[in-house]
Amino acid sequence: MNNKDRYYPVYLWAVLLTLLVNIYSWHLPFFWDTMLSSSISQYYYNFGFGNFIPPAALDAGHPPLFYSYIAFLMKVFGKSLWVVHLSILPFTLLGILSFVRILDFFSFPKKNQLLAVFLYFCIPAVTTQQMMVSYDMALLSLYLSAIYAVLFNRRILFSFILILIVGVSLRGIVALVSIFFTLYILNDKKFKSTLRWVLLMIPALIFCFVWYYFHKMQTGWWLSTSSASWSGQRGIVDVLGFFKNLISLARCFFDYGIVTFTIFYFFHFLKGKIIDKLILIWLIPLLVFALSFLPFRNPINHRYFLIVYVLMIPYVVIFLTKRRFLFSVLVGVLLLLSNFMIYPGKISNGWDCTLAHHSYFSLRKQFNAYFIQHKLDRTQIGTVFPMSTSFSTTDFSEDTTAMLNVNGSNIESVPYVLYSNIANDFSDEQMDKLSNWKIVRQDHLGLVSMSLLQNPNFTTK
Repeated sequence: MNNKDRYYPVYLWAVLLTLLVNIYSWHLPFFWDTMLSSSISQYYYNFGFGNFIPPAALDAGHPPLFYSYIAFLMKVFGKSLWVVHLSILPFTLLGILSFVRILDFFSFPKKNQLLAVFLYFCIPAVTTQQMMVSYDMALLSLYLSAIYAVLFNRRILFSFILILIVGVSLRGIVALVSIFFTLYILNDKKFKSTLRWVLLMIPALIFCFVWYYFHKMQTGWWLSTSSASWSGQRGIVDVLGFFKNLISLARCFFDYGIVTFTIFYFFHFLKGKIIDKLILIWLIPLLVFALSFLPFRNPINHRYFLIVYVLMIPYVVIFLTKRRFLFSVLVGVLLLLSNFMIYPGKISNGWDCTLAHHSYFSLRKQFNAYFIQHKLDRTQIGTVFPMSTSFSTTDFSEDTTAMLNVNGSNIESVPYVLYSNIANDFSDEQMDKLSNWKIVRQDHLGLVSMSLLQNPNFTTK
């Protein structure tokens, strides 16, 4: 295992794939929740960093490090999509290289490491998030590097990485808790050895206290804002809501090819096989993250479990390499094909975890050109997220016009509605009403459909 040349092709393979994915993403607009990163980063870019507290409508409570980092790069290299996509490259490289080093620590042969890297890029949620300016991707990469630091006794790096983890997202606190329990396992359940690593978490804890106390002094709240933009996602669920969250959690381990991993581990546990470190390093974050999400109204999304998906890979590789090579190819193909796993009708989809959403960008521009050509006032067209966001937010263009967000509103008050299956926020009642409206324009591109519908009961005053 000391022969570096033996592992060189694995690192080359990992870096090359990471670079190719990043370069391809340079032209892609912001999408889904990364539009929050765009909005806050542009706010810092336009108005300065100030006290790092964005306007209330944008403030979800996340620490400012990720947004500040993007805004800083825009100020240095210019405000463009390729710059912000390039900003995620250090994270994605850190993530994949840390992943390979973890495999190295557990003595995976070179061919097994190559297969593991292949599966890493086959997971739709992982590859899709790499193509977005995603703090969830940054969180995955930092988490993997923290595990690497523990395994290879990189104490200073470990302490620094933890500060970044809690500085990029609210979920960094949950990740910190997960790492705390993982430390005990990786240190062979030795209390004194674990305690030495826990002490290295103090700087991250100090950062958390200072930031959230400062945020409380500036805004009046810690984690739960009264802003209409976010307050609905911070409440506690009732029994029915808890059950729905359980269904959402189960979906995260069924959708987009992860069911292949889930089935393997199901039979592994069913046979009563040993639960060792390679299983516990993904099982611990699964339990910690799941328990932190289930009680709240915030929708449980697939990308929240990127850490779990990636850390499930090593044991899956052990299983696959004991079988014919064709079986490994089949699993990889199934993962890639699952990018096209889109639920029909009124069932929501995790569009930010599948490459199928890319056709939306072209379709959206086509409809926007249609609105301009036919002189339709976009401010009078109802729609929901993500179509309700302006092109200045998604594409860095000068077009600041946004359509009406009718999420939770009565659509009878608008003359037109732009509907797309890429939107999860249309209610069942709204979709039933829209089925009776006149279709003015309808297009499909890939798996994404979009329709402009006219209200038959609307009369101009």
